[in-house]
Amino acid sequence: MNRLQAGLLTTGIGAVLLCSGAITETIRSDQLHPHRETLMWEDYSQDLRNKLTRSWSGGLEAIHKVMGQDDDKENLSKWKLYYDLEHAKHQIPRKEHSSFIHVYYSETRRSLLENGDFMPALLLDSEHSKAIQFWEKHDGTYAIITMEKRLDEDGTRRWLESGAQIIK
Repeated sequence: MNRLQAGLLTTGIGAVLLCSGAITETIRSDQLHPHRETLMWEDYSQDLRNKLTRSWSGGLEAIHKVMGQDDDKENLSKWKLYYDLEHAKHQIPRKEHSSFIHVYYSETRRSLLENGDFMPALLLDSEHSKAIQFWEKHDGTYAIITMEKRLDEDGTRRWLESGAQIIK
């Protein structure tokens, strides 16, 4: 191998290492997929936005009626509404993403969600330790799945389902 070939080989290896380091850093810092504040809400038609807003407002009223503790009822107005899991999960520590997503897409959700139901929304409390996933069903009732962050048997904080119900 002559000097020119050795130089090209060395330069090529260096370029590959440099690119892989840059890609790794980009993925680690989430710059590859920056999240937008509005996500795609503005891409929905005005009619669809109105229907979803009406549906979610009805869901909030239904949740307020069935919440057990008075302090939770008072604080419900401080909970933030998310219509998109991707936006909501950025509020939760990265190490909890897996358990949160697992509960969000649980077997309970799969069993309750039917064709004709409205798009689910998510309420997240200000301390990011409780969440309520809800949606209007095709028959006008509301499916509600409550989720909480708890300590597991091994002392790890995980998101777990704490209840599910259908209400009118």
